[in-house]
Amino acid sequence: MPTLRAALTGRTESVDQALVTLSPRWTTWTLQTLRQHETMRPAEIGAAMPWNSYPTTIQVLNRMYAQGLVDRHGHGTYGVTAAGRATGPVHRALADWHRTHFTPATADAERAEETLARLRPVGTTATLGALDRHGPLTYPEIVETTGLPPSSAHQRLARMERDGLIVRDSPRKGTRYELSPAAEQLGDAYTALAAWNPTTATTSAAPAPPVLVRPQTISNEWAAVAVQRAPAAAAVPGLFSHPPAAQPLVPAAVTAISRPHLTR
Repeated sequence: MPTLRAALTGRTESVDQALVTLSPRWTTWTLQTLRQHETMRPAEIGAAMPWNSYPTTIQVLNRMYAQGLVDRHGHGTYGVTAAGRATGPVHRALADWHRTHFTPATADAERAEETLARLRPVGTTATLGALDRHGPLTYPEIVETTGLPPSSAHQRLARMERDGLIVRDSPRKGTRYELSPAAEQLGDAYTALAAWNPTTATTSAAPAPPVLVRPQTISNEWAAVAVQRAPAAAAVPGLFSHPPAAQPLVPAAVTAISRPHLTR
């Protein structure tokens, strides 16, 4: 496994580009759904991902089209571009890291999206890189080393601590922050993010094998909706690694949810 330092050295720009493109909510789910077919209509994508409204599906597709992840074909259908297919190794690395370090089980597409949500916020990668290079640092040292605005650095560090990326040596003033054991193992994930470059992907790239949507126990309400409320799953060959088992009815409180648990 590459070290965090090796993964990030000279690659932060590529990593940031990949995070901006791939981290918006439902990008991974949409790519993994589309990869099972040559083309799909928005209504068919919506049927495979029924937790999203039709307007939300259209918004996601429009954004992904503008970013070069999907293409529009005749008769109002969409397909995955070479750049979209090339995200397979990235999603596998992100999901593998999440599965190793976080107990709650969920679908692999959700694992990849949750990892992206942890890494996306501005300053996260810079902070992880600084702590990897210099070891434990105080708050002023992190601000000086990373260039984080002092007005938002406290919130950024608090978020990273909640996300399991950093730990403190004490709760008192003057505490030093350091990488969590999970963050120390982000080398593969960052290497995959840095290697993905949509501008160099070609149409001749071989499609990666379908991954990332295995039915598992769910860790949060939105992941529960994602797996339990997907009637099209059994009808779409290959969407899951094996046919999903019968699921209990989703409580009304869950079906009423209108926003994802993680936001960006």
